[in-house]
Amino acid sequence: MTDLDLPEPRSPEPHDPVRPSALVLPAVAFDPPLDERRPWLERNEFVDALAVPGADSPVYLTETGVAVTTTGLGKREAATTVTSLLTNPGIDLESAYVVSAGIAGASPATAALGSVFVADAILDWDRKHRWGRDGDHSWIDVLTYQPENAVTHLNGELVDAAVAAADGVGLSVDETAREYQRRYPDAGDDAPAVAVGTTVTGDEFWHGAGVARQVEWLCEAYDVAPYATTQMEDAATATALERFGLLERYLSVRAVANYDRPAPDQSVDESFEGVPESLELAVENAANVGSAVVEHLIERDPLGIR
Repeated sequence: MTDLDLPEPRSPEPHDPVRPSALVLPAVAFDPPLDERRPWLERNEFVDALAVPGADSPVYLTETGVAVTTTGLGKREAATTVTSLLTNPGIDLESAYVVSAGIAGASPATAALGSVFVADAILDWDRKHRWGRDGDHSWIDVLTYQPENAVTHLNGELVDAAVAAADGVGLSVDETAREYQRRYPDAGDDAPAVAVGTTVTGDEFWHGAGVARQVEWLCEAYDVAPYATTQMEDAATATALERFGLLERYLSVRAVANYDRPAPDQSVDESFEGVPESLELAVENAANVGSAVVEHLIERDPLGIR
């Protein structure tokens, strides 16, 4: 990030904590196009930065109260980062909205590449039984132990506010990504749009129609079908916030970067990451919608938390 003018991270000061109005949580800042953080760093002017022990990366802060940091990839990283932020006395999140903003996978029948989903429920794909049987869906099952913990329902009032904020946001399009989308008969030729749906979190890099059917089965078993997107962090982020009594102000905003199965003329290896253009498109649209949502939350404060 040497080409961006960012403040040098400092140690948090417990006697003078920063109090963000919004905390934005992209997952990763890898090499482009897989850099979910970069649009946020490019679009905002940052006046402060904190090096929070246990967090994945520095917390960059704007003058208007927006804080941006990555969670890291997967549930273990996300839980550690978010808990570190919640427990550090140098940062006070009691008046902050929290928004995960990044990319996700989806079924080709669900949405166009580059579409953005605001999650109303989060299913933890890893909380299930896998029995080792062959042949049908009987080899996975609802978890016997605390099955209610597999699903997190997000605040409907806040989800509605996010959708209202996204209304009229211009979503970017990319012809190469759209041409790739046309390889999927179920995907059609739609342009990116904004919608609401279930997001599924899993640490497993799964891909293929067979596993997708299992994911759909588990969503049906937990009464949150159909799933809209799949990603690797949000169940952990939501759980950490819930433990600290802050779940009500959490949103997940995810843009579709790739499809979760191959096109008819592809192998699973060839189709796993989609194409670079679809990744770039999703990163941009997640930031497009996420920025509008964050601005709306700061200006309107729909939950009256500040």
